[in-house]
Amino acid sequence: MVLAYVTNIVGGSISVIDTKTHSVIATMSVGMNPQDVAFTPDGKIAYVTNSGGVTVSVIDTKTHSVISSVQVGARPAFVEFTPDGKLAYVTGRGDTVVSVIDVKTHSVVATVEVGDGPFFISFTPDGKLAYVTNPSTVCVIDVKTHSVIATINVEGTPQDTKLSPNGKLAYVTGSNGSDPSTVSVIDVKTHSVIASISVGIMSFRVAFTPDGKLAYVTNIFDNTVSVIDVKTHSVIATIQTGGLVFDVSVTPDGKFAYFSVISNNVTNAICVIDTKTHIIISNIDTDVLSGTGLFINFTPDGKLAYLPNNNNPGTVTAIDVKTHSIIASIPAGTNPFNLAFTPN
Repeated sequence: MVLAYVTNIVGGSISVIDTKTHSVIATMSVGMNPQDVAFTPDGKIAYVTNSGGVTVSVIDTKTHSVISSVQVGARPAFVEFTPDGKLAYVTGRGDTVVSVIDVKTHSVVATVEVGDGPFFISFTPDGKLAYVTNPSTVCVIDVKTHSVIATINVEGTPQDTKLSPNGKLAYVTGSNGSDPSTVSVIDVKTHSVIASISVGIMSFRVAFTPDGKLAYVTNIFDNTVSVIDVKTHSVIATIQTGGLVFDVSVTPDGKFAYFSVISNNVTNAICVIDTKTHIIISNIDTDVLSGTGLFINFTPDGKLAYLPNNNNPGTVTAIDVKTHSIIASIPAGTNPFNLAFTPN
């Protein structure tokens, strides 16, 4: 049974959704303003960052109960587990450190200084390195020693970072105010920028196709998506979405890219792009007013997409990927923000 854990940023709770019935089967109280949630590779434990404080809540997914609270840096933002599931790295948006948690003991075993306001984090597929963005640089952390081994200057203010599926490249989005943004391409072997790709205004999220041939970048303030050929590090298509475009997620089979879009600043929508043609094949109106749907994710089998609608009362939109149609609107807590699915 695949479950979705949804962070409800107001009210401090997690909604647990059974994806077979699209119903909430449990609600847990966590810390203040829960933001991000991630599962260990075996799915037995979930970590939740409480961005309104200094803690990470540890949840036993069998009982849907909080079994520990770990103190980390101020305003914890995002959490990622190493591929082997032994460690969790947590960025502290209101701090200068990445907190390293031992998953066996749920205790902080190291704090790594990376600069003010660390944000997104991504591991190489082998788990040896972590890339972390902060407002001025990208830091590379050696996971074995929990130490920064490189600090990389990129163009603009770094936002998201993702490693290519083969682990050879890191793509980093960066904003340049009202000017076109830059995606910096970093060679993981040399920790150096080997290409700078001009994209749209306020580039935010990036996602690779599973084969690593394409990267999709959301450009929030000019309502576009940039499609990048990873072999040449060049933009091969720019797609107009008709609204502010935030997140991107690619189906596990690589056939479609889903984007969360806010049209006219009030209505949520999902834009579906065919990755073979780079053409929009569906615009799914979630018909949610006065809310924002930011983060979108797929079930491990790629058959469903879930989008939390950050409104009150909160809902999660469930989409059938085969038909690109809404099949359920699921009540959640107040202002649902982010979500993750249990692994297969």
